Amino acid sequence: MDMKVTKDDGEIAHVVLDGRFDIQGAQEVDSRFDELAKSSKAMVVDMAKVSFLASLGIRTLMLSAKTLIRSGGEMAVCGANESVEKVLRTTGFNEVAGMYPDYESAARTLQERLAAFSSKKA
Repeated sequence: MDMKVTKDDGEIAHVVLDGRFDIQGAQEVDSRFDELAKSSKAMVVDMAKVSFLASLGIRTLMLSAKTLIRSGGEMAVCGANESVEKVLRTTGFNEVAGMYPDYESAARTLQERLAAFSSKKA
């Protein structure tokens, strides 16, 4: 599993995954996901190049999403193909994190929510 990460102005981590998010793939990226979830305000996981999603991949996503939520952050998934999206919806992951067709719409929504959240705190 290949994982590339970029951060736009420090708020949103853009994670691009490429490969099979199976047992081996999850083991390869699990610790990086954990670190990102603890150090980011929001995360968009681009799954356009993910060909397969297994239960350990879902676990990695779910734990990271919950870590973000506990700290007032949020996760979104974008670009998932039909079979990966079906797995995410079947497991209820879409109840924890938003699902979007592309990075731009996911990032825009998270930026709006972060702005609304920070204005409520002020």
